[in-house]
Amino acid sequence: MQKKQATGVDTWAMLPVYGSIFVIICTIFLPWISIPVLKYSKLPTTYTFWNFDECIQNVQRSIQEGGKLKMDAFTIQELEILQNIGQILKVTAVFLIVAMLVCGIVSYKMKKKGVVWVKILFFMSALHPVFIFLLIGAGNVFVNERMGRTIDFINLTIHSYIQMTSWQYGQMIISVLLFLFSGRFLDTQAEKKQQMYIERSMKKDKRIGKRTLLSLLLILAAIPFVIFFGIFFLNDRSDIFISMCIIGLSMIPFCMVFEGRNPQAREILLIAVMAAIAVVGRMAFFMLPQFKPVTAIVIIAGVGLGAEAGFLTGAMAGFVSNFFFGQGPWTPWQMFSFGIIGFLAGVIFSKSKNRKGSREAEWLHVLTLCIFGGLATLVIYGLLMDTSTVFMSSQELTWQAFLAVYISGFPFNVIHAVSTVIFLFFLALPMERKLDRIKKKYGILEA
Repeated sequence: MQKKQATGVDTWAMLPVYGSIFVIICTIFLPWISIPVLKYSKLPTTYTFWNFDECIQNVQRSIQEGGKLKMDAFTIQELEILQNIGQILKVTAVFLIVAMLVCGIVSYKMKKKGVVWVKILFFMSALHPVFIFLLIGAGNVFVNERMGRTIDFINLTIHSYIQMTSWQYGQMIISVLLFLFSGRFLDTQAEKKQQMYIERSMKKDKRIGKRTLLSLLLILAAIPFVIFFGIFFLNDRSDIFISMCIIGLSMIPFCMVFEGRNPQAREILLIAVMAAIAVVGRMAFFMLPQFKPVTAIVIIAGVGLGAEAGFLTGAMAGFVSNFFFGQGPWTPWQMFSFGIIGFLAGVIFSKSKNRKGSREAEWLHVLTLCIFGGLATLVIYGLLMDTSTVFMSSQELTWQAFLAVYISGFPFNVIHAVSTVIFLFFLALPMERKLDRIKKKYGILEA
């Protein structure tokens, strides 16, 4: 194999460059600290590295004016310490900007020869928000002690007064990913893709099991962790950031379908069309509360296109439709609820080829699908969304609060389940036939 790197601009090799640019933009222009309690004083709630002094002044002003921060004002010595911390942060920010400029240049010019330096610089970039996170934690401990509050997990997370913005978490995630995979991205050998294809062709095909296992890991662990991370550490204020993380995670197992070949545009388009149908269906029935075809469309996508595509369709449908119905902290929960139903439909009905052949077999398949859709909507979607209501509305998480929300939401969940059954009854067979015809005609989504 040739050792010479390819000339020109390689798509994968540009990812570290784009990552460096993103970190520089985050450091220079985007806020890194948020103090939501200042909104009650009509003061700015988010601040960059460069206006840290203004942040301290506004906090002091809010305390003196009797705002929500019921504590003694900062002393002269404390203000000097905070100003010194601000200077340290500005120096580290400048150092990070220079490091990312070097990282971008090395990535573009040296490619694989500069992998070690690129990894070191992105490791430093990942440590920077960790340092900020620890600093904010110390600040919350100080505020809680000054206000006489107990120092526990809730008061340091979901009820904290100082929080790090989603941009800094995004910087940390991107830096970690580029630290791990920059070696692969910067390896632009001309024969690399051909060699990987040959090696993969010689191995025993176990991709379906690997994808399913990874999907279960993401659905049962990673995505719920992201949602609860948003509740406790972002105070449900960065729903767009959490939603984008969920979409990114749900795309990982779906993209593994194309592990052995390049994806075609029509394959991606088919998922987009199914998500668009779900979005339009939700909009068309906006006047009927809970009576929506979204869950039915997601189930059909999971059955016809696979479990991974079902989850991605559900997540995209929940995210895009809320641009019309309103984004909020409920969006990640809806994305996860729709997605997991689509994934389970794809897993349970993946071997349901018996729907083809006789009319009795087809209607038995529809009946089974309707039963699954009704129960999944009632139990999975209903319980998850009712649980999200408790987290969004209750100050204390008690079993009485959960029970009250579950009981009050039961009639709406029944309506949603009935609507899913009705739409599946009329749409399942026609849409599955269309999907089967498209897959057979174009040979798409066949791993």
